[in-house]
Amino acid sequence: MSNKKFLNPDCVLYICCGSKCKKRGGKHIFKELKVRLKAAHLKGSIQVIKTGCTDRCKWGPVVAVMPDNKWYLEVSSEEAVALLATKIDKIR
Repeated sequence: MSNKKFLNPDCVLYICCGSKCKKRGGKHIFKELKVRLKAAHLKGSIQVIKTGCTDRCKWGPVVAVMPDNKWYLEVSSEEAVALLATKIDKIR
């Protein structure tokens, strides 16, 4: 068993990077949010995770926020950054 402490984040943003979401900006959104999260120094409280296809290809890029169970469809980079900023403000 590992001696590392497992951090259970308060919030997780899942970014779909399946083929269609990726083509529509999902990969860029993932990278942008990772950079902003790192700058906010809240890695243990919020996580940004790249996923495979979420089966919502018509509405990509898709961002799912847990534990809220909210799904954001056709998300632009600006909308994703604003969503992350809202979660950061909530935690601080």
